[in-house]
Amino acid sequence: MRRIAVGILASMMVLVIAAAPAAAQKKEALKARGYFGVGGGLALPVGDYADAFKTGWDGDVFGGVTTKGGLWGVRADLMWAQNNLKAGLNGHERLAGLNADLVITPGHRPADWHPYFLAGIGVYNGKESAAGVTGSDTKLAVNAGAGIQIHTGHRMDVFLEGRFVTIRTPGSALNFVPFNVGFRWGGI
Repeated sequence: MRRIAVGILASMMVLVIAAAPAAAQKKEALKARGYFGVGGGLALPVGDYADAFKTGWDGDVFGGVTTKGGLWGVRADLMWAQNNLKAGLNGHERLAGLNADLVITPGHRPADWHPYFLAGIGVYNGKESAAGVTGSDTKLAVNAGAGIQIHTGHRMDVFLEGRFVTIRTPGSALNFVPFNVGFRWGGI
């Protein structure tokens, strides 16, 4: 009887010891990793916005969190863009926006490069400045896009990203596509 009790006790200890790393791995997989980045590039007007404005520039500062495996994440970014008027007119449209996005990064880590996809909502303030015309308005926006992260060193990546942003205005939409290049630190 004593041998059976010792055998059962030893079996239970082996199971507990074997299960501990598996539980730790599962708990570790749920941990999140933060990141931040900066970038800039072109702000390409689209649709009716392109009829009146030239291609301009934009800058972007962002921060986010990914799961340890890097597949899912969320990100918030501040964007500043400016497009000048066409046809020799003096003036420009400045856009300052805040976006909140869901980010999906397929593929296995670590990798030398990987794509990612993002989509979300935001709020943008547009300020028009032209001869005799000034005004400012804040509206809701929707955006979606894709990018590529290229691993360059310990916890640092270079990214290339493009997205479509549509700012809802009464009766129409102000649409533009920012194409950005920049650096990202942290995360996966």
